[in-house]
Amino acid sequence: MSGLPKSIVGALMIIVVSSVLVSMPSFEPAAAGAAAPAQASPVGTVLRPVQPCRLFDGRNTPDLGRIDATTWRIQITGRCGVPADTRAVAIGIIAVEARGAGFVTVRQSGVARPEASNLNFGPGNTVANSAVVQLGPSGAIDVYVSAQAALIVDVTAAFVDVGAETGAGRFIVTDPTRVLDTRQTGLRGTSEIALPLPAGVPSDATAVAVTVTAVDAAAPGFLTVFPAGTGRPNASVVNTDPFNTTRASAVFLPVTPAGFVIFRSMTTDVIVDVWGWFTGDSAAPSADGLFVPQSPTRAWDSRATLDPVHPGGTVERAIAPPGAAAVVVNVTALESTQAGFVSIFAAGTVPGDVSSLNYRWRQPVAALAISRISDRGIGISSSGGAHMLVDVAGWFTGAPTTATQPPPSNAFSSEQSEVLFIGDSSFSGIRWNGALGYLQGARFDHRLESCRRLIGASCRGREGYAPSTVVTEVWSVTPGRYSTAIIATGYNDWAGSFPIGLDAVIAATRAKGIDRVVWMTYRENVGYVSPSAASNASSFALNNVILRAAVASGAYPELVLADWHQYTFTRPDWLTYDGVHFTQSGARAAAEYTSRVLAALERRPCPAGLGGATTAGGWCADPDVTGPPG
Repeated sequence: MSGLPKSIVGALMIIVVSSVLVSMPSFEPAAAGAAAPAQASPVGTVLRPVQPCRLFDGRNTPDLGRIDATTWRIQITGRCGVPADTRAVAIGIIAVEARGAGFVTVRQSGVARPEASNLNFGPGNTVANSAVVQLGPSGAIDVYVSAQAALIVDVTAAFVDVGAETGAGRFIVTDPTRVLDTRQTGLRGTSEIALPLPAGVPSDATAVAVTVTAVDAAAPGFLTVFPAGTGRPNASVVNTDPFNTTRASAVFLPVTPAGFVIFRSMTTDVIVDVWGWFTGDSAAPSADGLFVPQSPTRAWDSRATLDPVHPGGTVERAIAPPGAAAVVVNVTALESTQAGFVSIFAAGTVPGDVSSLNYRWRQPVAALAISRISDRGIGISSSGGAHMLVDVAGWFTGAPTTATQPPPSNAFSSEQSEVLFIGDSSFSGIRWNGALGYLQGARFDHRLESCRRLIGASCRGREGYAPSTVVTEVWSVTPGRYSTAIIATGYNDWAGSFPIGLDAVIAATRAKGIDRVVWMTYRENVGYVSPSAASNASSFALNNVILRAAVASGAYPELVLADWHQYTFTRPDWLTYDGVHFTQSGARAAAEYTSRVLAALERRPCPAGLGGATTAGGWCADPDVTGPPG
């Protein structure tokens, strides 16, 4: 899985194999910092376990509790065993049957919608995440859905008010520990996996805080986690769909002395990382580990501060008040430059072999995360570049740990990506005119041949032979080698077969694990007519319409257009008499344009040898926005 090394995937999905009991490593609470909190924390709450239970299913009752066209009010207390004095709840949210791209925001009832979100979805997606939310005066929450999608809400835990010191229900934060990775144990499959309590967790612990990740699910499905010895509930914590086969989420999971169980409805690997547990009646009274909920508050939006996390980089943020030992946040990765994962950990400490969120290129993904806090706050690292949104839902009282590591780096990555560049006689002009040296900033595997077609038999070109088709070329590559495919082919295809060719190319790139497909638009209002008069200016214009509609549909999340047609509109000197093939200066311009497009998509500086406009954040500007030089 691109961006998902076996040694680092954690998140929040548990999977189960029939009647398998997995032994778990022991761990002890991580040492807290010696310094006392600078100020007293507000009186908090303690966890009261609730058997996972479905509160709302919009597929069956779409108008129940509807306030307006976008908001539902869902009563929480008095249902599913939630106590009447509950101040906040841990819930699971699932968006299904989505008709477009959108997001979900959960908040206490009766208050204005904050600038925060809990879940993001696209057309056709089924997406789940967890949330911790305060309740309104009547014990209800309001759920906003920005686009048409059915909503499902499950409850997993309740937080009730308590005095300054108490025994049961407090959170004992630990260093994150991986307790299950079926990729290592060979337990990929379906059905159930039973996990005992980790050594070091007392038998009367009421719940554990875990991140569960479903990895490379073979089909759409879901994961359900529940206390051992109880019936499997009608609830889920992680859902996958054809576009998102690796998903993660954090959950406060009630447990019994026998531990807990993970059920998987589909064949998948699963990873479970433990972040701590909640005390039972045997625990000594203390004011540490109480949960202080708050209205969702956006603590960081890297789009506003122009400091996305670059590939392999880490950013630190102080997002909790004094007197906090751990924090509960919703983290969203968006506008990502490649597939990858995010780790949330105490700033200035070693993050460990776990993660909190997994994402694909460009698709927004949100996940609830629980993290220890240091005296410098939290650290946010990413294996692939992404903008980050961090919304705080509350924190646990106690002393922060002490940062021992130097401040991290978040520099631009110097690693070059592998790019498969397939062209016909138009972009083959880069090679014919000696301009290959202007393809910079990545390792380009350029396969530029005249008369190439998307599908069907290619025509005989300038080189004296008929090259293989784009689909054949893609199918010939090693799976997982290329992060990007650039398609500059299609002038020779029959107009009526173009949509079929588009689908065939995308299917091939998906099969080969190529995350991003950059498609060059076709020049319109030109004199060129393809061999056998198969296509011409009118078909090129129609193909551009088809490409733009494909991107807008959301059915091709890996597809992005590089608008070569618009970029060259005022530069006829770059093209020969037919309006398609390059002059010598046009060949260089095409290579430089391709290099800058890729640099902008990967959010890195323009290649040093080419220059180009730069954004305020220091990365290469999109040439489709800045236009051609001169």
